Amino acid sequence: MNRRLLIYISVFLGSLAISLDFASIDLALSPLEKQFGLDLDGVQWVLNGYMLAFAVLMVTGGQLADSYGRRRIFLLGMIVFGAASLLGGAAWSGWSLIASRVLQGVGAAMLWPAMIGLACAAVGESNRGFAMGLVLGTCSIGNAAGPVMGGILTEEFSWRWVLWVNVPMALIAVAFTLWGVPRDPPPGTRPKNDFAGMGALTGGLVALMVAVYQSSVWGWGSVRIVGLLAVAAVLLGLFPVIEARVANPLVPPDLLRHRELRALVLAAMGICQLFFIVLLYFTQFALKFLGDSPMWAGARVVPFMLSYGVVSYLGGPLYARFGARRLLVGGLVCAAVASALLAVVGPGTSKLVGFSLQGLLGVGVGAVIPTISTRAVENAGVARASLVGGIVFMVQLSGAALLLAIGTALFADASHARLGQEVAAAQLQLSPAQQDRAERVLTGAKLDTAKALAQLPGGNADKVVAVVQDAYGYGVRLMLWMSTILVLGTLWLVLQNVPARPHPG
Repeated sequence: MNRRLLIYISVFLGSLAISLDFASIDLALSPLEKQFGLDLDGVQWVLNGYMLAFAVLMVTGGQLADSYGRRRIFLLGMIVFGAASLLGGAAWSGWSLIASRVLQGVGAAMLWPAMIGLACAAVGESNRGFAMGLVLGTCSIGNAAGPVMGGILTEEFSWRWVLWVNVPMALIAVAFTLWGVPRDPPPGTRPKNDFAGMGALTGGLVALMVAVYQSSVWGWGSVRIVGLLAVAAVLLGLFPVIEARVANPLVPPDLLRHRELRALVLAAMGICQLFFIVLLYFTQFALKFLGDSPMWAGARVVPFMLSYGVVSYLGGPLYARFGARRLLVGGLVCAAVASALLAVVGPGTSKLVGFSLQGLLGVGVGAVIPTISTRAVENAGVARASLVGGIVFMVQLSGAALLLAIGTALFADASHARLGQEVAAAQLQLSPAQQDRAERVLTGAKLDTAKALAQLPGGNADKVVAVVQDAYGYGVRLMLWMSTILVLGTLWLVLQNVPARPHPG
């Protein structure tokens, strides 16, 4: 079998495992909450523990892949990811599950940059767009299938199979890699690792992301949050100083100074937050208010993920035909228009309108994200493809998580205020306990809305469900308006920093 094809298969399986896991676990949160008695904070860390480890170790994984061999780091990451999935599926407590999710994130942080390096090296200089389309297009397939698959596995079997399904994929990917991916060339003189830079970047990002994740629990003004933000500011402020002084910096200074590269990684952050909003809030709306099963709730975001995947897979020909600037501008315009229109109609609109706008949004995001990664690697060179891929995805994940936390705070405040106004306008007489129950439906992890609110006395259940649904939709619409503004800001950033260059065709 052609060795390039075997590399593609290994990359495909690695991308699929990461994206399926990311997109499917959300549908397993309710049974997890019930089985382990987790509170909302614990449920959030099932998601956040994975994201935290994945994001903060990405650049370290990229440097390790470029320095010690992409095949070697890919294999190690795949083994760690598969073993952590096996342990997570066998979890005996909430904290053992969270620990397994963190370990999954460690494996993913090694896998992702190694995959980008393997794919770019396999296709050569002229087909980087195809390589990024392969990685990111496969991720979109996993993101599209993940919610549906997670719903089916949770409904028909157990939430444990949402994690265990990663194990055979990991084993197959390891087998194909050992069989067909060429061994890494013998290393020359091993570069000295930048442990100071790794510590500053990792510690700063951990402090920042823990503060972001816990802000809804502890409050932005709490001593713990302020202390974590201060630690993050000091460590992240020290990072460029350290990088300028060490012999083999984690992020070379020329990359830090590269104006276009800085704009590209910020653009990745600005567009990626739309993923989280659609994937989390639209599926939860269907579960809470439309009576969907987990499988059908997941199916409601398939138009977005599918259109994103199709455009991502066409990334190579599109990049060669139009160039980076045109693709970025066109994609961001599509994303801004779709986001604004979704903000107007809200998550409860008709299927025809909702699916059409999701499709347009997917086209925009699918044009932007692979182009950012391809152009970033083009600026840095294939020799540093894994490192640059890690940088882009690290900023994409950690920045999008920060923006999502801000959006979630906006959602919580706006939806609770709207609920109070709607309850007063409808002249509903709710006790403090009943009001609290209605508010918990808005932001809680429990998804049995109809059952929870049907128990309200006085025949008010239908009215309360209606006002809670309206308040939820109002909060989501505000988040989408925020996203539209961010996408427009990203468009301005691209216009200012990504030059127009002639391209063949």
